[in-house]
Amino acid sequence: MAGRNRPLKVGVVSLGCAKNLVDSEVMLGFLVQQGAQLTPNAEEADVVIVNTCGFVEDAKRESIETILEMARLKETGQLKRLVVAGCMVQRYAQELAAEIPEIDAFVGLDELERAPEAVFGKLSREHLPDQVASMRLYDHRVPRLLATGGVYAYLKVAEG
Repeated sequence: MAGRNRPLKVGVVSLGCAKNLVDSEVMLGFLVQQGAQLTPNAEEADVVIVNTCGFVEDAKRESIETILEMARLKETGQLKRLVVAGCMVQRYAQELAAEIPEIDAFVGLDELERAPEAVFGKLSREHLPDQVASMRLYDHRVPRLLATGGVYAYLKVAEG
């Protein structure tokens, strides 16, 4: 767990399509900008964000399994917070909140900049995204941490 002398360690599990990966990279950029330390290992993280897919049945199943796996880490005390983001949140936030109490916060598709609030405990689980208020494509002015190694990157040109 994060102490006074070290930054919060955050892990992000990005599931689904390349658009989700771009969203994860944007959230990572906002998190690093706010002082979070990133880790690729959920077992080393204080907080994990699961960026979900909510459209294809196999992807929905994978998203639920991953959320439940992270919930088990939280139950054992390995995780301080569990944040869920992405398409599944946009479609099923109320159901997820009702069925998985270990989830601490939700981040909707149109509020990626709120990921640090969710991670640092300033966004509660009562905040349930429902309708997308304004879909915007994040551009070069938004911090983005590439997860593809820098040799290539995905360009998100549309939602849906």
